[in-house]
This record gives sequence, structure tokens and C-alpha cells, in this order.
Amino acid sequence: MFRRSERGDEFPDEEVLAARNAATQAFLALDDEQRAVAEAVRVAMELGSGSRLRQEWTGIAAVGDAATSAYLTATQEHPLDGSRSTRGARDADEKALREIERAREAIRRFRAGHSRTLDEAEYAARTLPRTVQEARTALVTARTAVEGATAAGVRSRRAEERLGEAEQGAAALDAAGAGLRERRAAAQRTLELARSAASLAADAPRTAQQVRTALTSIATRRAAAETKAGRIAPALSALRREFSEPCSRDLTGAENAAREAIADAGRAVAEAGRLADAGDWDEAADQVTAARSALARAEDRHDAVVDRLAALREVKADPARHAADARFVLRDAQRLVVDRGLVREFGPILDAQSVRLDNAQERLTGVHPDYWLYLSELRGIQERVREVVAEARRAAS
Repeated sequence: MFRRSERGDEFPDEEVLAARNAATQAFLALDDEQRAVAEAVRVAMELGSGSRLRQEWTGIAAVGDAATSAYLTATQEHPLDGSRSTRGARDADEKALREIERAREAIRRFRAGHSRTLDEAEYAARTLPRTVQEARTALVTARTAVEGATAAGVRSRRAEERLGEAEQGAAALDAAGAGLRERRAAAQRTLELARSAASLAADAPRTAQQVRTALTSIATRRAAAETKAGRIAPALSALRREFSEPCSRDLTGAENAAREAIADAGRAVAEAGRLADAGDWDEAADQVTAARSALARAEDRHDAVVDRLAALREVKADPARHAADARFVLRDAQRLVVDRGLVREFGPILDAQSVRLDNAQERLTGVHPDYWLYLSELRGIQERVREVVAEARRAAS
């Protein structure tokens, strides 16, 4: 039978055990905290955070590793199983505890200083599996919707294209060597494309009906545009007879432009019909839009001539009234800036418009005055005055 002195010394007392227990609990906490932050830093770096974060964490991690080493050294050199003397164990454990607490505090400060970046990284890692599953589910839903639309005779080319892109993106979800950043981007893109494909497929019946309705309404609008195009030449002739050449110079070729636009609309309508017959409703809808745009150009050419003639006849009948209207707007603005104490800021601008108005009236002379220039000047003056009024109100608010 061995005496205690022959086995190596006494078993630890309560104070020694308490010191070892405190150091052990702190070590376990440090290990959890350090591993959690290290993983968040790794993910953050993969998501594109700067190298400064990694460099700073390297220093913090070194402090944690040193504290871990101090704890392991204490437990190895001072086992509390009775095989060695407990002399010095408490001091070693307390020293290790102090180093561990310093390391934990350093980690906490680092975590707080980079909370936004690390929180985003942890969220990305935590939610990736769910996002991947959502993307796969959306892909199945989109495939079903696209196939259903095609079977119903309302094919959506765009839906098919989105579905194809989504399937290509889904391949990256399980690609060998793909990191979190790549898988996250692939999942988000797959999800967006699949949802878009499903939405387009669901809209296909409505798109088809809209195209059918539009083809009928465009035929009516095209006929009206043809009628308007026929009115351009007489209106332009009247402009040239009644007013000086500068008043209609920019309208030369208006009829040809209108008829070319109508022809463009006709080609677009024909193509829309062909595509509709083939069940390609997305492309047909694009052609309907093109036809409408072309008819709008034709109508604009007609309106530019007819409206110009009407406006110039009106100003020719009473040019003074139009000048008086512009002067009224100008004086109203001048009263506003005076009342609000903004004469220094806006008074010179309004004075310039007054001079501009006087010059416009003075230029309206001769057998065939340039009424278009006159009217353009009056409109420009009123527009500038309205801008000044808006600026003055903002400045005074």
C-alpha cells in the first residue's frame, strides 16, 4: 500500500478546484466565441469584405490562441488527479483565466466594431439553405407554368427564356468547388428568374387577349391616321400662303414622314398577326407596341402642322393680346418676388424677360412678320417666368 508521499503529493483543495473550474468554463466560452467569429469572418471575406477585416481578425485570433495555449499548459503541467503536486496549479489557472478574459474582451470589441459586416455574413450563411430550397421550388413551379401555357396555346417566349436561364443558374447551386458567395448569387438569380418565368407564363392568356383586342383597335386608328395624313398637305399649303417661310420651314416633309410612319405601323401589324397565329404572344405584343408608336409619330406630324396653322392664325388676329397675356404673367411674378423679399435673387431674371418681351414685339414688323418666332418667344418667356416663380416659392418656404 502506497503512502500519499510516495504517490506524489496531496489532492487539490476547494480553492484549487474552483480556480481550475473557473478557467475551464472561461476556456469553453472563449472557444465557442472565437470559432463563431472566425466563421463569420470567413464568410464575410467570401462575400467580398476587405482584407483589413481579415488582418485585424488575425491579430485578435492570435490573442485567443495564446490564451488557449496558457490554459492547456496549466492543465497539462498541473493535473488535479493526485498524480502530481498541486503546488502552483491555482496560480497557473488564475493566470490563464486572466489571459482568457482579455482574449474574450478583445473578441467582443472586434465583434462590436464589425457588427454590421459580421451580422450580414452570419445571416447569409444561416439563410442560404432556405434560399436554395426556395429557388428549387420556384423552378419547379415555373416549369409547370410554362408547360401549361404552351399546352393551352398561349406560349410565352419570354417565359421560356427566363426558365432556361433559371435552369442554367440552378446548375451552379451544386457545382463542385462553389463557395458560399457563388451559391448565394446563383440561388438568388435562379429564384428571380424562375419567379419571372412563372409570372410571364401566368400572364400569357391576358397578353394574348390584349393582342387580339389591340389588332382590331389599331386597324381603326390606322385608318384615322391615313385620313389625318391627307389633311397635312392642305394645312401646310395654307401655312405657306398666309405666313412667312420661317413659320413652316421645320414642317417640310411632314406628310412624307407621316405616311412612312403609317407604313411602318402596317408592317408591324402584319408581323404581329403572323406571330399571333404562331402563338408567340410576347413577340406579337412587342409588334403591337411598335405599331402604336409608329401611328403616334404619324399623328404628331399631322398635329404639328394643323396646330401650327391654328395657333398662328390666332396670334395674327390679335398679337397684342398674346403679348398682354405674357406681360400679365411676368408682372404677377414680379409682385411675388417683391412681396417675398427675393428681388436680389430673381429680379434680374424677370427684368431680362421683360426686355425679351419688348424685343419680340419690336421684331413683329413688315408685310409678313415671323409670327412663329414671336409666338415661340412669348411661350419661352412664360415658361421661364413659371420656373422663376417655382424657384421663388421654394426659396421662401
